[in-house]
Amino acid sequence: MRAALVVLRIFWGLVYFADGMAKFYPGIVHLPGGLQLIGQNSARLILMEEALRNPFQLYHSFVFGMVLPNWHFFINLEAGLEVLAGGLLILGLATRLGALLAALIALHLQFLSMFDGVWVFEYAVQWVTLLSLAFMQAGRSFGLDGVTGNRRFA
Repeated sequence: MRAALVVLRIFWGLVYFADGMAKFYPGIVHLPGGLQLIGQNSARLILMEEALRNPFQLYHSFVFGMVLPNWHFFINLEAGLEVLAGGLLILGLATRLGALLAALIALHLQFLSMFDGVWVFEYAVQWVTLLSLAFMQAGRSFGLDGVTGNRRFA
């Protein structure tokens, strides 16, 4: 069980850390083999397309009236949170906090995309796993939480 927690923690840490870094450094968006990370341009397109489908006028107004006009601030905030969450998960340091941050990002994506009619479980796979990691003390196994004795955020 502990090995599975370590694998999941580090995997999700790499996912969030890499996507956050791709938003800061656009040159790393394109990976070998035609694979891509989600950079600033892709994130903006995804947000615009999904927000147009979202039936909540308050959310629609927030995205188009606040987020997109201030894109540079919001994308850097998102990238910073992704790098922070991913780094904490990779290191197993304040793991609960890292998992909760990543889960909140995934929950936002779930809310954003739940009205497009496809991929109903795509983001649930993320936030359910991340919430599970948050409550299973995943940083105590092969993580700095186990070394530091951190019990509050482990």
